Amino acid sequence: MSSINSKNSRSVHRKELRLSDDFSQVSVDQENLPKVPAKSAFSIHSRATNPCREYISANRRDYYKISLITKGGGTLTLGQRTYVIKAPTMMFINPLEPKVWQPEGEQDGYYCMFTENLFETHRRYRDELLHHPLFQIGANPVLNLSEKQGDYMLDIFERLVKENKDCNAYRLDAITIYLQLLLLESKRIGVSEIVPQRTLTTAQLLAERFTDTLEKQFPITSEQEQLQLKTAGDFAMALNVHPNHLNATVKRVTGRTTSEHIRQRILLEARLLLMHTDWPIALVAHSLGFEEPASFSHFFKSQTGNTPHTFRML
Repeated sequence: MSSINSKNSRSVHRKELRLSDDFSQVSVDQENLPKVPAKSAFSIHSRATNPCREYISANRRDYYKISLITKGGGTLTLGQRTYVIKAPTMMFINPLEPKVWQPEGEQDGYYCMFTENLFETHRRYRDELLHHPLFQIGANPVLNLSEKQGDYMLDIFERLVKENKDCNAYRLDAITIYLQLLLLESKRIGVSEIVPQRTLTTAQLLAERFTDTLEKQFPITSEQEQLQLKTAGDFAMALNVHPNHLNATVKRVTGRTTSEHIRQRILLEARLLLMHTDWPIALVAHSLGFEEPASFSHFFKSQTGNTPHTFRML
């Protein structure tokens, strides 16, 4: 195994990934390392074959990092806070805080690193990244998982690995879809831990009730499932508030209307169903709450530029 501390390979390798600082402390196998186009600013690695060795990084980094630990553990110090890590766990490292990692035992799982450049054409995803509760300075960056949650997160990471290795059209779109799903699911799992740690206004509480209600409808895993809440009015009724009040509150807190949140989450699920099921497009449309396949096709093309059939064939 060659070391990234090699003077010549380090310079080239950093330029390719556009990720800096504590890469110099990570031991990797150059032959197995995914080749990442510079503009993508994304890389993903196995903790078993490319482990994060003990290191201290006191400098600002230009990337975010998400680690899924399925075996082993260690001690993480982020800023002034120290955490004892045991599998299954996820860790969310922001670019600003200094960190210390001391591994213990045999390691397995995955970690991915990415910069804001990954979301150059997806500004709404970039905003969600910047405001994600697990990436905030001073927040608890450790998400303890149940066995079932660990298996689900592992499946998402494995899909990210596959997409990163492929050279198919819309490769980066697929990566951003799975990364967004990873961030959404981690936010949902962490809600019970995150909410009590801060004082929320009435508006923030309503906005979080809305987003939590929206997320609980996903993922769609059966052909018999169908979205029950599809419009801003549906959610207002479920939350027992006036639609205008809900929309104004969600817009003030998140910067997006209830309809925009609903539309983007349905679009994300549509992409996932088209990529990873063989359901007829009419059935996908029905599951997502569209009465006619033509309405779904119009919606999908207006948001992506492709029809559902074309997207599935890419």
